[in-house]
Amino acid sequence: MKPRGGRGGGGGEQPAVRKGPWTAEEDEVLVRHVREHGPREWSFIRSKGLLPRTGKSCRLRWVNKLRPDLKTGCKFSAEEERVVIDLQAQFGNRWARIATYLPGRTDNDVKNFWSTRQKRLARLLRAPVPRRRPGKQSSSACSSSRAHELPTQKLKLNRFDFD
Repeated sequence: MKPRGGRGGGGGEQPAVRKGPWTAEEDEVLVRHVREHGPREWSFIRSKGLLPRTGKSCRLRWVNKLRPDLKTGCKFSAEEERVVIDLQAQFGNRWARIATYLPGRTDNDVKNFWSTRQKRLARLLRAPVPRRRPGKQSSSACSSSRAHELPTQKLKLNRFDFD
């Protein structure tokens, strides 16, 4: 059986696969490859000795960090929020699928937005309700002065939201 990763000492084998943080030089090589060949043929990068990274690693680096159309550090717009909420109700937590409807957003961006939103809603629902002064009776079934602020759509919470 042939050793993997080029550590067996035979001639003509590829160098070991590099793991860990990407260098600026590696990013430049990857960007140059995409300019010349487009965002495809990821395994070509390793097979031609351009980078000691796997094709999958190169694809993920491009898609999640180097693409010029990425919206890094930007809050989601109201329209993007609406799209995520609607599509999450339709597709569930299929973040990669939802991200295809949001140009410049990655699946991880969408997942992080949703998680933050759910935690914020959970905090709002746990907020202490102001106590009524003794002797005052409310005729309504809901005595919370914040009742109008409660979300009207179904919440999807899990046990980790309450830690």
